Amino acid sequence: MPTARHSIRSAATENGHLNVVWEDGHESRFHPIWLRHQCWCPDCGTPETGVRGIRLHHIDEGISIQSVGVEGSSVHVIWPDGHRSEYGARWLRNHCYSDAERARRRVQPILWDRTLGDNLPIGSLTEAEADSTARLKILETVRDYGFCKIVDAPTDQAESQRMIQLVGAQRQTHYGTYTLKKKKTVTNVGDTSGPLDPHVDEPYRYAAIGITVFQVLRPSSNGGASMLVDGFEAVRRLKEKWPEDFDLLCNMRVTCQRFDPGDNSHGNMRWYKSRLPIIQRDDQGEVCGVRMNERQISPLDVPADQVALAYRALKRLFDLLYSDDLRLTLDLKAGEGLLFDNQRLLHGRTGFTPETPPRAVLTSSVDLDDFHSSLRLLQRDLDSDAMHMVLQQGMAG
Repeated sequence: MPTARHSIRSAATENGHLNVVWEDGHESRFHPIWLRHQCWCPDCGTPETGVRGIRLHHIDEGISIQSVGVEGSSVHVIWPDGHRSEYGARWLRNHCYSDAERARRRVQPILWDRTLGDNLPIGSLTEAEADSTARLKILETVRDYGFCKIVDAPTDQAESQRMIQLVGAQRQTHYGTYTLKKKKTVTNVGDTSGPLDPHVDEPYRYAAIGITVFQVLRPSSNGGASMLVDGFEAVRRLKEKWPEDFDLLCNMRVTCQRFDPGDNSHGNMRWYKSRLPIIQRDDQGEVCGVRMNERQISPLDVPADQVALAYRALKRLFDLLYSDDLRLTLDLKAGEGLLFDNQRLLHGRTGFTPETPPRAVLTSSVDLDDFHSSLRLLQRDLDSDAMHMVLQQGMAG
């Protein structure tokens, strides 16, 4: 039985537009060119497959609606050339572009600080593998909080793909699935045993890695605890206290780079460099991605009169990021791990003393769009309205 939200009370043309009144009282107005272009009949095809017979240059900008009718849970439109289009009620409501509906479809991140430690978001890998509802809950938790702690995970590297596949297909970078361990020659700071300040990984890529899959096979007995910081909460505080510095870091491009002599990429030398903002905003001006790794900031390429201002803004931001108030510390055990959004959260760790057998942790990644794909596919079957939510696209804006 359709809800009031998806039940049509009436549909008619008003001032050239299709006006739909819903049983919950909402009114939707659709422009005829929008409707004609989004006809998904067998002849016109759908953008979901990319097999489209319709072309914009075939549609008159002043196109009008000849007639409108409601049949069951669909609106039927006849166009002046005789073409017939059908639009399902649920589809129309989920694509209504009124201000209220566009705002409703936007995912609102849940910001947090160290006090979240009293109520950590946790999911079980074995439960998620057995129940798609449990898997969806984990992915939605990562969407909302930026991370989820995972328990009941493997302690054998041979099974490491299980946790990766919970999110999506593994992204192949020059690291692959990387085992962090102490080495004689260090070209990756993760292979040291000292403390690591909160940071995002690989900010030197044009398309930064999305979801990080972190797995603890064997923890250290004397440190090596994981740290997480909500970058969105940090920049919210920056904007509240120093709005001019926030604006500067949204607009100024900062170069980050990485030279790999081949130690981390199976003998293949790499040199990456990107020049992007530290903070990314979307079309509504909301923060949707952060790119913060102090260790990989290269010489700033900014006008001379902005150098001091840029360093002031960066220093204030990193002072916030490194504060104890924002830092969530997790002492993960064997068979536990983290899924976190590398374009929102910063991660680090406390120092530890090398021992035998050594600490063994794995890190790998899944692209943000592949994570979103997994989320939508689960929602299609379990919560079809949610699959139309507008997700944050990270540094892509």
